[in-house]
Amino acid sequence: MNITVEITYNTNYAKEISNSINVDNIDIPKGMNINISYEENKIIIKISMEITEPRNVLTLRNTVDEILQHISAIEKTLTKLSP
Repeated sequence: MNITVEITYNTNYAKEISNSINVDNIDIPKGMNINISYEENKIIIKISMEITEPRNVLTLRNTVDEILQHISAIEKTLTKLSP
């Protein structure tokens, strides 16, 4: 079975955030695919994972949580740095 999660996040920093979190996707779990893109003020994240055992669902959820935490931290930093 394969599960895909799609996240759309609206922000004025779509390009900067997507470029920042793309760098972090080097050592991902086996069977997982992460695609991050942006359009104007929108980040589009698609995470798919082959589910071969129950713990894979938890791995997928934890990955989604981690990406959302990174987006939040980057956006807060960029907002504070903006004039």
